[in-house]
Amino acid sequence: MRRVIGLIGFLSLLFASQWQVSSAHAFQQVTFGFDNVATPFTTGDERTSQTNLWVLEAQFKSLRMRLVELPDPKTGELKKEPVVYFVFRVINRGLGETKDESDTDPTNKFDEEVAAPQFVPEMTLVTSDNDQQKIYPDVIIPAAQKIITEREKSKLPPGVTLKNLVAMSGSIPEVTPPDANAKQVKAMYGVALWRGVDPEADYFTIMMSGFSNGYKLVRGPVDYQTLVDRVKEGKLNFSDQIWDGKTIWKAASETYNLFSERKPAPADTASKIWFYTTTHDRVTKDEEKPIVWRKTLIQRFWRPGDGIDPQEVEFKLLGEPEWIYQPDDVQIPVAAPPNQKVAPKKPLAAKPAAAEDAKPADDTQKAE
Repeated sequence: MRRVIGLIGFLSLLFASQWQVSSAHAFQQVTFGFDNVATPFTTGDERTSQTNLWVLEAQFKSLRMRLVELPDPKTGELKKEPVVYFVFRVINRGLGETKDESDTDPTNKFDEEVAAPQFVPEMTLVTSDNDQQKIYPDVIIPAAQKIITEREKSKLPPGVTLKNLVAMSGSIPEVTPPDANAKQVKAMYGVALWRGVDPEADYFTIMMSGFSNGYKLVRGPVDYQTLVDRVKEGKLNFSDQIWDGKTIWKAASETYNLFSERKPAPADTASKIWFYTTTHDRVTKDEEKPIVWRKTLIQRFWRPGDGIDPQEVEFKLLGEPEWIYQPDDVQIPVAAPPNQKVAPKKPLAAKPAAAEDAKPADDTQKAE
């Protein structure tokens, strides 16, 4: 009897382990390794201020590097060099229906669009090492793309081919219903490539633009008293948005005592850390033009060790994906980096003031 019970117990454990393995395999088949997801996050203020807003969901794999034999741009001689690449896919989940309970009109009301909204993705890689930042625009490298596509083919749904960012440009994907299964998901698949990346860099930030049409017309930075004066002059409205350079954008009506003397003022009113939005109809010729800030997705990575030597390197995620608003004229993220959880060797500095010091790498090209 004991032998029978022991045999039953062994078979139960064997079945359970096989079920766990098969379940994990099935999960991988459904996600195909796109396990990092940036959901299309929006706020009520965003939807109210821009009635035609759309935001795509981004799913991606880890940032990777592979040695690829490429012709030298100057001599034409073939030699192996590291190519950093990023495999991703985008899905249009829609934004759902929202009930506007405010008594204010939309800040920017748009006519119904005749043509489908356009998806024109761009990705910028920003590296950081010893407080030095380098900027790399995404590049088209046909030879590298062919090798990487062949390598990734077995990890993609049948019939799917990775496209470079130029080839991906076009209408945004059709909306995928919330109850759609894996086969019904309408996704677009792509790969971004970077060449000549600093082999000594420890920290990497990918800035993904074009994944939303969200934007703001922004003035600043100014001190808090300037905001107070703008309210008195009727140039800062109840529904405008304010950013303190640290937290999220908020409605002016929710910002300290701008519209309510019963609320407290901020502790520091002298520092020029405040940004505020305006609208096209309030931009006059006698004032400096506001800067366009666009909704941008950023993801940070880090790489342990010194130098790139192995045949292939996979970088580690550093924090969660984050939606920010990014000025058109600044090439590094304006959002402060998250708290490091990996005992970093060097701090990552990514502040607006560093924009003047950060320069695009000389050896990167937009096309081969």
